[in-house]
Amino acid sequence: MKKLCRRLLFPISTIFWLIVVMRRFAYQKGWLRSTTFEIPTVCVGNLDLGGTGKTPHVEYITRFLSQHYQIAILSRGYGRKTKGYINAQETKNLSSEIIGDEPLQYVTKFPNVEVAVCEKRKTGIEKFVEKNPKLEIVVLDDSYQHLSVNYSARILLTDFYHPFFNNFLFPIGTLRDYRNAAKYADIILVTKCPENLSYEEKAFFFRKLKLKPQQEVYFTKVRYKSQVPSNKSNINNNYISNLPSHYLLVTGIANPAPLVTYMENKYGIIHHLRFSDHHSFTIKDIEKIIKTKNRLGGKNCTILTTEKDAMRLRSFANMPEYITIPIEVEFLENEIAFKEKLLSLLFQ
Repeated sequence: MKKLCRRLLFPISTIFWLIVVMRRFAYQKGWLRSTTFEIPTVCVGNLDLGGTGKTPHVEYITRFLSQHYQIAILSRGYGRKTKGYINAQETKNLSSEIIGDEPLQYVTKFPNVEVAVCEKRKTGIEKFVEKNPKLEIVVLDDSYQHLSVNYSARILLTDFYHPFFNNFLFPIGTLRDYRNAAKYADIILVTKCPENLSYEEKAFFFRKLKLKPQQEVYFTKVRYKSQVPSNKSNINNNYISNLPSHYLLVTGIANPAPLVTYMENKYGIIHHLRFSDHHSFTIKDIEKIIKTKNRLGGKNCTILTTEKDAMRLRSFANMPEYITIPIEVEFLENEIAFKEKLLSLLFQ
């Protein structure tokens, strides 16, 4: 059945391939113009439609660079119900509907870092620089396919368990860019790696990635931190360490499988309510969550969710108490080398 579907979808995938290849070719030939800014820019993205862990990696890069430089984060603000350039620091009553869940998460975690959303990355950078001439670095979330800017550093992410070189262009697969576009990255991060990554597994990736002389690859893993109660929650840390026996995990992310596995290993059997990536929750969704919680034990059932989902859930007054599961990125090795490489690209 899969082979038949691929054959039927192959013509559409071929057309999509021609579009993305010709678009990049047009920029290379100068038929479409790319802008080089004086201010250093970091592009963080992937070839896949999602699920590679961009958000925690953007947070890692932001945490590192903001220690020494005045930086800003620019995102498209996927899932927002607004258009154009919006600066979070200049906007009252911020919500995920105004700037998107990921930018709202950045604002929450990095209050001293300027965050804005804009569909056009070039316009967004221009607005940043116009407002703050002292700005030193702009980090762009999910911008690998945005070719209107010549980025100082291009960082490409690929999931260890679902690498782009084993994938296909949409709609046959989940790639939004052709595989060979990976050659334009300065740094490739293999994300969500197992703790005990073997030498043979690393060698396999080095071989399959077919790195160019100027490219470097690093391996990272996800670390789940201590769960955090929602702001309106009466749940305390002592309660978190003695959670009841029923758990409801609510997710609206691209690839919840690693989180589900982690939660099952930690708490045993859990019930998972899965929504689509960046799902815009509705009152009916909240009612469904409440009904499921009651069915699983009511007060004896704890709701767990991701930080990104919490950005979209917190605006509902009738949303029950919940606990968020923060994550951070850790390098398996060569973390200092990554930082040195990144700085050399930004200030060469």
